[in-house]
Amino acid sequence: MISETMRQYIESAPVVYVASADAKGHPHVAAGNRLAVSGGSLLVFENWFCPMTLHNITRNTHVAVVVAAPGSKTGYQLIGRVVKPHDDTVEGESAGPVPLDITPALTRFVVRVEGIMEFSTGIHFDIPVNPGYSLPECLG
Repeated sequence: MISETMRQYIESAPVVYVASADAKGHPHVAAGNRLAVSGGSLLVFENWFCPMTLHNITRNTHVAVVVAAPGSKTGYQLIGRVVKPHDDTVEGESAGPVPLDITPALTRFVVRVEGIMEFSTGIHFDIPVNPGYSLPECLG
């Protein structure tokens, strides 16, 4: 699903944006860096520090990830689901929803990419880059 060219672009991006929503659908956008691609369809976020994102993904696994070079008017929007919302437990703690008042020292989460679209500031049609991805009902 994620080509070698896309992988290189994604992994070289200095900043990525993650849009998440809580259980009631309230949106939140956060910025991060050092995104890695694994297995052709997984995005691995290491050292994620935004507590609102961590809170949201334990309740609603749907996310959108935008990768665009600074100053660029194009990039990629990757739509997917968090498949591993936490692996940062400390010995003796259980893995569960992240409280909003605690910022973990190290957090990793993994997103399985279900669709990729071009991201652009100009006129665009939200047409999937990857074949086999069906558009949400509101767009199709």
